[in-house]
Amino acid sequence: MSVVVAIKENGKVTIGADSQCTRGGTRRTLSNPNNYKVWKVLDAENCLIAHVGLVREANIIRVARDLVPEMAQLKDKVDFSFVVKRLVPRMFEELEEYRAIKKGDNPPEFESSFLFAYKDKLFYISGNATVIEIDDYCAIGSGECEAIGSLLSTEGEPCEERIKKAIKASAASDIYVDYPIITTDTEKCEFKVYYEQDIK
Repeated sequence: MSVVVAIKENGKVTIGADSQCTRGGTRRTLSNPNNYKVWKVLDAENCLIAHVGLVREANIIRVARDLVPEMAQLKDKVDFSFVVKRLVPRMFEELEEYRAIKKGDNPPEFESSFLFAYKDKLFYISGNATVIEIDDYCAIGSGECEAIGSLLSTEGEPCEERIKKAIKASAASDIYVDYPIITTDTEKCEFKVYYEQDIK
């Protein structure tokens, strides 16, 4: 799996993720920006999506257009209702179109978990389309327990430092989490890369 950590504070959302990918008994470091577990949503300002789970699902959502229409941004309508009624169905449409998930007798599900961040709003999206709006911070992935424990103990510190410490805690005990750490925020959507030797 992986770990993704997000903190909602100071009018923006800051997100960090590890860079390990596993396949069977092997693991790889994903250093190409196209493979980061957090990315800027196409054609949308101040908007990020992060992912843990199947890489194929992330590939499709990463390159999908019209996830967040310009009109919704201009009218400031990107809220809980938008995520539930517009964004999640669009994600399912994309995944079904490219055969990443199949329709059946049961409601379709994807196998990944996502975080969606827009300006100062943060949402968790599960594989069965459940949406939870996050008030402060969260973590998803196999290393989430260690990350949440770290976040609880670092309240009051700068967001970027808290995220690096949380992912460091996950990498120390979870075999599916490893460096480098990638961070960004909804204010600038610029990516920073931290290697193990950069983390105190």
